[in-house]
Amino acid sequence: MRKFPIILILVFILLNFSILFADEEKDSLSIRPTDGKKLFLNEKIDLFLLYFPYAINATDRQGSNGNSDTASDDYYQRVRESIIHFSLAFNRVSSFSLKIPQELIREHKIRKNYIKPALEITSINLTLWSFNRYIMNEDWANVTLNSILKNLKSGPAWDVDTYITNHLGHPFHGAAHYSIARGNGMNFLESTLFSTFGSFTWEYFFESIRPSTNDLLLNTLGGMTLGELLYRTAGLIIDESSVGIERALREFLAFLVNPGYVHRFTSGKAFRIGYPPEERFYSLEFPVGAYGTSMENAWFVIAANLEYNDYQKNDLMLLNPYEWFSLDFRLGFQDYKARDQEIFTTGILAGRKVRNGVAGLFGVFDYINSHIMDRMSVVGVGPGIFVVTDFDSDYYLNTTGVLTLILGASSPSIDGSNGHFGTKLDDPYYFGPGMLGRVKFELGKKGLGSIHTGYSQYWVHSIFTSANEFLGILTLKLNYEVTDWSQVSLGYDYYLRYATLYDERYSGAKPAVRALYILKF
Repeated sequence: MRKFPIILILVFILLNFSILFADEEKDSLSIRPTDGKKLFLNEKIDLFLLYFPYAINATDRQGSNGNSDTASDDYYQRVRESIIHFSLAFNRVSSFSLKIPQELIREHKIRKNYIKPALEITSINLTLWSFNRYIMNEDWANVTLNSILKNLKSGPAWDVDTYITNHLGHPFHGAAHYSIARGNGMNFLESTLFSTFGSFTWEYFFESIRPSTNDLLLNTLGGMTLGELLYRTAGLIIDESSVGIERALREFLAFLVNPGYVHRFTSGKAFRIGYPPEERFYSLEFPVGAYGTSMENAWFVIAANLEYNDYQKNDLMLLNPYEWFSLDFRLGFQDYKARDQEIFTTGILAGRKVRNGVAGLFGVFDYINSHIMDRMSVVGVGPGIFVVTDFDSDYYLNTTGVLTLILGASSPSIDGSNGHFGTKLDDPYYFGPGMLGRVKFELGKKGLGSIHTGYSQYWVHSIFTSANEFLGILTLKLNYEVTDWSQVSLGYDYYLRYATLYDERYSGAKPAVRALYILKF
């Protein structure tokens, strides 16, 4: 009965997933107004000079005698010869894009070098090890040749490290390794392999304790599901054409969002003047306010919500990883301490465009450490869909649905003394495989506001016991637009916990109310 919500979510996704197999003619590439038309020479010249502003210097334009009229024909002829490969007779966006020159330049600047990211990842690991060995004096960092040989001989085993270390720290560690590889021109798969390489070398060569099976898994999966998301998010901040304090702040903020961007400093990219950023499609919100339950005082909360829609920038049907993703991040404060941490991410790994949306294989990384709903973290992959439906009179409906197989961790509702993970550190939690189903709907009117509702069902099965942990989260939120750049929001969240261990049963529910003021960008 407790798995019934997951079955409903699966049915919903399968019904919408049929769009993937729609008639190809109906999904044909859209044609921009320039299709079937020739661009005038002057338009081509302007585009050429946009990418190569110093290709023709001022004296060449005016001629040797300073008379621009007499040199005009020669000048335009030279530009014609320089931009022959940009000529358009009859073009379709599927085979040509005016953004290609800039992208080609950037690809030319980042040549693949498999040795460089391996050295940079090793250098980062070495720096972290040195800090723990000589500053923090950690016992596990006392690495010797004998400990390395012992690790290689014994192989990995499950560790009992803390919840935050295993399920937040290690996925971010893997994401940093991934980002270093991506910054050196690697693609998604290659960067994921480098994340595995970084995790393997850390576990076997930079720790004196036995290598951890769960760390190897979570570093790699964290790099795969979180690495590209953080890489693209930090990329929204970078502007290589900026200078001075603005440039320093942008590089610093990008590093805070994604520590893997340290490669920009080590390679010198953070200090070079380059091209302005490409156009990106995204919406960014910064909510701030309070939340609480009927049994507790209100907590102060700050948050950030990002929806990345770069799949809209081209007309190709196939998608690159994380050309669409959503990221919701929340921190809850009480007594001047950050006691609640919530991260919810969903992004497409592989798939194609459908009518007004995307569908395919999605990656999910969620991390919850909350006094209201306790703990739940998942990393997983599964089918999903995201669709935007526009109606008349500026009404719209956004729909998201995913169903993923996961590796997850959960607070033990029953028999906490046998949580097996973190028990010796007084930080027990279950760890094991499971499933996550999630659906979200947003109905709104542009300029007025929107209604959000959604349901997420988590299930984690402990690998060392017969314990099953379930967490359902039902949300309802009303947003009202105050200005073009701000909203007020009232939300209601209902958390339902259910657990089984042999013949024992546990169930509990907690509601929470949120009141937020949202800044939009």
